[in-house]
Amino acid sequence: VSKLDGIFNFEVKENFAGEVTLQRIYAIWEHNAKNLLRLQGIFLTSGEHAIKSTLEFFPWEMSALVQVRASQPSSLLDIPSFGQEVVLNANTGNQKVIWKSEVQVLSGSIQNNVQLSNDHEEAHFEMAGSLEGHLSFLKEIILPVYEKSLWDLLKLDITTSIDKRQYLHASTALTYTKSPKGYYLSVPVQELANEFIIPGLKLNNSNSGFVIPTFQVPFTNLQVPLYTLDFSEIRIKKQLSTLPLDLNMPILPKIKFPKVDVLTKYSGSEGPSVPSFEVTVPAFQLIVSQFTLPKSISVGSSIWDRNEVANKISTLDLPTITMPEQTIEIPSIKLKVPTGIFIPSFGSLTARFGIGSPLYNTTWSVGLK
Repeated sequence: VSKLDGIFNFEVKENFAGEVTLQRIYAIWEHNAKNLLRLQGIFLTSGEHAIKSTLEFFPWEMSALVQVRASQPSSLLDIPSFGQEVVLNANTGNQKVIWKSEVQVLSGSIQNNVQLSNDHEEAHFEMAGSLEGHLSFLKEIILPVYEKSLWDLLKLDITTSIDKRQYLHASTALTYTKSPKGYYLSVPVQELANEFIIPGLKLNNSNSGFVIPTFQVPFTNLQVPLYTLDFSEIRIKKQLSTLPLDLNMPILPKIKFPKVDVLTKYSGSEGPSVPSFEVTVPAFQLIVSQFTLPKSISVGSSIWDRNEVANKISTLDLPTITMPEQTIEIPSIKLKVPTGIFIPSFGSLTARFGIGSPLYNTTWSVGLK
């Protein structure tokens, strides 16, 4: 927009991309903007803004990144740059979050950094800040009692000069180092050639079992055979084969599930690790049969006719839509089921605080074991 008394320009660019699979979810978004505002003889500002964000998911793992960069100098307030960054990475073994920011105003700048992390060995928190700029104005501050300026009283000439930028750093950190020693509370597991046995409840009643009769799983052709639950002990097969079945839901295509061999392994207590069962479901394929989209759908006593709805918009009937047979790849899945808990002994806790400047530097530390 351009007029005799002012000019305003604004430009925006957006980019987005994504991918979704059974093994990975990924998305990225970018935003870039430019602006210019000029009021003749009154106000002038122009700036650039950029945002970038990414998000990624894997099984039991995720990462994220958010970056913000901005510059908006003006005739009233000069802000050369402004930046923010957040990073997140997390999986079953390590987690980390980082936040950084920086602001520049006039000839000075303010920065900060916050970090939080956790892994098998330690948990750590750290925060740091920094202030930079020129301190020449201290020459103008005269203390009557000393008849000296604040610059001379602090003896800043020894370590720096008026032309240089001064700084003040402050940081603090808290670290907890985990102990590999501790106490285990776990259920006993007996390993045989083809199965694991976990002792169960000791009941006075001699009949400690529960019989599940044969039944048909709804919407499938799977018939579950007679099975007896024995509460005196729990038996877990090292290899359990599921039965193939067909899933037939109303209005939906038929889905065929193949036979799958589920593997189970047991790992005892090693170091700080809790004993657990590892269940592995190998990769397999689902087959979705050919499917023709029905032109009418019954919901209870109501019937929804798609042609009738379409005829209210147009005089044409909807075409017959047929989806061909499809194969869906299901990736391998691993699950860990703990068989106990680990109560760790207290490790060590360390705290640190520090301040730094051209003239003074000091650090305090304290630890507890």
